[in-house]
Amino acid sequence: MTITLLSIAYWLGLAAVGWCICWLMLRSDHSITTYFFIGNHTTLALWLISQLLILQSVTVKQLWQSYTIGNLGVSFTGTFWLLFVLNYVDRQTPKNFVYIMTSISLFFFVIILTNPCHHLYYKSFTLDGTVYGPAFYIGQAYIYSAFLTGIYMVIRCCFILKQRPSSQGTLILLATCIPLLFNFLSISGVIRTKIAVTPLTFALSGLLILLATYRYDFLNVNGVAFEDAFNSIAEGVMIFNRRGRITYLSSSARKLLGADENTALADVLKMTNENSDEPSEITVDGVTASIRYYRCLDSKGATLAHIIIAADITHYYELLDRTAQLAAAERSLALEHERNRIAQEVHDTAGHTLTMITSLARLSQAAAEKVTGEGLNDLKEYLEETERISRSGVTQLRCSINNLRDDSFLKSVTGAVKMLCDSVKDMETELCIQGAEDGRFSFCIREVYDSCRELITNCLRYSSADRIDFILRFGDRSLEVFYFDNGKGCSEIKEGNGLRGIRERIERLGGTVMFSSGEDEGFRATVKIPVANKEV
Repeated sequence: MTITLLSIAYWLGLAAVGWCICWLMLRSDHSITTYFFIGNHTTLALWLISQLLILQSVTVKQLWQSYTIGNLGVSFTGTFWLLFVLNYVDRQTPKNFVYIMTSISLFFFVIILTNPCHHLYYKSFTLDGTVYGPAFYIGQAYIYSAFLTGIYMVIRCCFILKQRPSSQGTLILLATCIPLLFNFLSISGVIRTKIAVTPLTFALSGLLILLATYRYDFLNVNGVAFEDAFNSIAEGVMIFNRRGRITYLSSSARKLLGADENTALADVLKMTNENSDEPSEITVDGVTASIRYYRCLDSKGATLAHIIIAADITHYYELLDRTAQLAAAERSLALEHERNRIAQEVHDTAGHTLTMITSLARLSQAAAEKVTGEGLNDLKEYLEETERISRSGVTQLRCSINNLRDDSFLKSVTGAVKMLCDSVKDMETELCIQGAEDGRFSFCIREVYDSCRELITNCLRYSSADRIDFILRFGDRSLEVFYFDNGKGCSEIKEGNGLRGIRERIERLGGTVMFSSGEDEGFRATVKIPVANKEV
């Protein structure tokens, strides 16, 4: 009766393990992970077959052959289990490591086969029982080490790092630990029986694996494919269960959001527009991400899961910046083209006209030298005035054309004044620079330029000078501009629009202006602009 019950139990265990192997072959992905797991269950099937044969053995030879079949499974079960776990947790498994593990199992099986020669595995082997030798305990130590290492790796993967569903990890651990516990209790002598207790638990293990495969997609190709797909795309994916715990976290989500397995749902929801369909944007370590939030609902409207999808949009903003830069460059080119066009038109029309007026005025003066009679003095005076005005107009026109064509000289006070000096062709000009110009003086470039241009214009119109001198003195707290010409000067200075404009624009900057002159002493101007507390 006992043998019959044991046979039924073993047959049930073998059926569960066999069905589990068939189910995995049909439903799971045909990967190396699956093959190692099937290999592990095949070793269990061999062990169960050996137990069925042991029940039917009546001679020592039959018993030895039955044990040999079971020991083949026992020798390789730890190896297949550890190789399966290494692949299950996505650890790289070098071929040499696989060869070494397989060689160790093969070595122990050879020791078992040759036991009659050395009796290291079984000291005694009879129909009444067996006495284990040192090789048996060494082999068991290797098997237990492989199983315990695999158990630790599954716990770390499923419960600590949460790289795999915890439900899968729980069922795998139960299917492994229950037989392992009974085996330990049997070997240690806590459970004393003449029958092998461990194989009786294989039926339960098989049922647990079937549950993991059917209910939780253990080794299912879809689950593996989805995870690989999520990890390969640029978008980050986070999935929380209804209790707010992370059940899936893609590698991209770790990078984009700085998330880990301990990230709380509430913290992530703060980054999202929870009550809006519009995505929110955050920037982490210089990376800008667009975040969308979704809820999975059941048929009753209850929340099943929370899904966060993050996309890297840094490149999008870089393109926007680049587009803005290109648009600004295009506007600048268009403006430069228009300036050049206007400058050319002014040069071709007004410039030519003023030049001709100047030439005619000079010819008229030369002709007036030969004229005698009443009104000669008035004619000469009018012609001289015409020449002065036209020369002043030509100089101002040159400045305006240069200003239209290129305003780069306005980047420094020195460059602006030098451009004015270079525009004067009918007299000698000299520019002296004292001190070093830096960014503190950039705020007054336009005012200095306009003021100096007005001084040059007045000189050309009224002074009859042939030399102009400018001194620019860049100090720690002020900029000073000194102007001198060697014209005819005047005994009294009357500030018209030009000189009044110089004073007003300089005083708006908090500066001061002083004009001085005398008969046959030329004209002088001193401009002082404070630069204290100005930003560089």
